[in-house]
Parts: sequence; C-alpha cells; structure tokens
Amino acid sequence: LLFHFVWITLTPLILVLIKWIVIGKYRAGRYPIYGSYYYQWWFVEVCRKVIGRGIFGTSNWSLRLYYRMMGANIGKGAIISPSCDFAEYDLITIGSRAMLDTCVCRGFAVDNGGMLLGRVTVGKGASVGTKSIVPPNTVIPDDTHLGPHSSSYDISKSNSEGCID
Repeated sequence: LLFHFVWITLTPLILVLIKWIVIGKYRAGRYPIYGSYYYQWWFVEVCRKVIGRGIFGTSNWSLRLYYRMMGANIGKGAIISPSCDFAEYDLITIGSRAMLDTCVCRGFAVDNGGMLLGRVTVGKGASVGTKSIVPPNTVIPDDTHLGPHSSSYDISKSNSEGCID
C-alpha cells in the first residue's frame, strides 16, 4: 500500500524532472530518426508510458496542473479527458473552455523518414471529439467542433456553424 502511494504520487514528479533534464522544451522542427534529439524524445516517451500520470490523472484540475508542469499552455476551464493521448507538451496550446475527449493531440509525427515536431493549438471554446486526431502544425479555430472519428486534416471543410462535416 505504501509503495503504491509513493508510486502514484512521486513518480509523476520524477517524470517531470526527467522531461526537463533530458529534453528541456520540445522544439518544433524536423529531426532525423535515430539522431540524438530523436533518442532524447524516445527516452522521455518511454518514461511517460511506463510512469504515467499517477495521482495527477484523477481529476481535471490535477491533470491540467500536471500538463502545465510538463510545459503545456492550457487555458482556464479547459477539460481534457484522462484517456486523451497528449504529449510534446511545450508544443501544445489548449484555449480556455476547450474540451478534448478520448482523442490524439500530439505534436509528434513521422514523415518521410524523419521525426516531425510541430505546434498544436486548440482554440478557445473548441472541442475535439472521441477518436479524433490533431497532428502537428494544426490549429483548431476558436469555437470549432472536430467531430468523433475525424482528423484536423478535414478542418477546411467546416461549415458555417463551426462543425466539421
């Protein structure tokens, strides 16, 4: 019982330290696979998956706090599902009152044999539906809804009501 309490409380804080020591701030750009920056990213990613969010994943308030400690810019009143795949924190901006359901919101992709890191912005009052994907170098405009099982590649198809058709 004591070990479990220590694990869920202290190890996420250790992950915050690992992230800041190993990679610092994530930097947007294209990097070679198996280059030094890739290995730094990979090490932090493996630690993130093994350690998890622990006690910080138990409420929306603590989850926002954790992501802010990791470097994300998250607006007041934003709601992020604990099952949202969320990483590359320094590259992600979530506007106030935005909502992210069980989706993928990452600043990472593999493109043409290289690692691509880019900014992701979800605007104020915007929402991202279940199983949707928001890849690097994407902006979801304010008050726009990206529906379930969608991709932000479809953002140009939005209708006058701010919904993706």
